[in-house]
Amino acid sequence: MKIIIKIIFLTFLLSKNIMGKEKLFVEFFDNKISIDVGFTGAKLSFFGAIEGSGDVVVAVSGPRKEIKVRKKQKNMGVWLNSSTQNFSDVPSFYFVAANRPLKEIDADTSLQINQIGLNNLRFAGAEEVETLQRNSWKEGIIDTMIKLGRYTPEIGNIQITKGKLFKTEFNFSSDILEGEYIVDTLLLNSGNVIGAKRSFIDVSKSGVGEKIFKIAGENSLEYGISSVLFAILFGLFANLIIRKINV
Repeated sequence: MKIIIKIIFLTFLLSKNIMGKEKLFVEFFDNKISIDVGFTGAKLSFFGAIEGSGDVVVAVSGPRKEIKVRKKQKNMGVWLNSSTQNFSDVPSFYFVAANRPLKEIDADTSLQINQIGLNNLRFAGAEEVETLQRNSWKEGIIDTMIKLGRYTPEIGNIQITKGKLFKTEFNFSSDILEGEYIVDTLLLNSGNVIGAKRSFIDVSKSGVGEKIFKIAGENSLEYGISSVLFAILFGLFANLIIRKINV
């Protein structure tokens, strides 16, 4: 029912032309992801409409974190940590979708300003390091995030229908981090941003997992002690069962 209502609302906007000066309209079917014990991932549908012509680009970035990067160097046949750097403002998730390849859109400056594309991401930290070396650290972070499945190097597909309606999908794996995810949508024409919208995705724990997480955070000492006691009791109980079976 929620989907039908939103589709009717979008159709009403277009048919009555009440978008006015707004050149870009976006909406989710559902922008909330609940992580419970049986969570195996999620797929969200994202749709919208444009006024006039142009290219649509959507970037999704997860909660930004501070990370410590270690560079390894081979010494006498053994890999050892040679140096470390701290970086902050690093997205924990990153994905971009567009109606055509970014290179074909020909909007390098606008994409760079809005951090669209892996090469245009900006991290804070290690400003004292030379640019070439800092870029090497940055590339290492991006490569690691790609291997972990947190960053997607391929551009997702946005389908534009009748030059006005567009739709795309976001896929999230089972190890998604909770927090607020930012969705930036740009409408580009001749290299310039002529429309922009920011949306949000809320990812949070639910059910038993959420309760355990809250208890662990609010009563860390008690939670730690109870976990140890539970593990001991479970071990004793399992040992008792095994002895009875072997008798």
